[in-house]
Amino acid sequence: MRLRRNANMEYIEVDDSNLVVFDPESGDTHFIDEVGSDIVNNLANESTFDDLLLKLCEIYKTERQEIECDVTEFLQQLIDKKVVKSL
Repeated sequence: MRLRRNANMEYIEVDDSNLVVFDPESGDTHFIDEVGSDIVNNLANESTFDDLLLKLCEIYKTERQEIECDVTEFLQQLIDKKVVKSL
């Protein structure tokens, strides 16, 4: 699966750890914490799911099996909210 954050959204860094994503089309605002911010920021350029997991494992010094389920679930939420596009 190839992923990329939605270029039509506005991405606002609140601080070093948090991100706000504004959807100008719907008016929805999404608040994203540090880990979610790392996921979204790593999708500024098109990436595969495997590459994203690899980057997150490096950032958090963990193994794929420890984070894969949570990342999959979070990505599905982002796709449902149109913050991230599945290509």
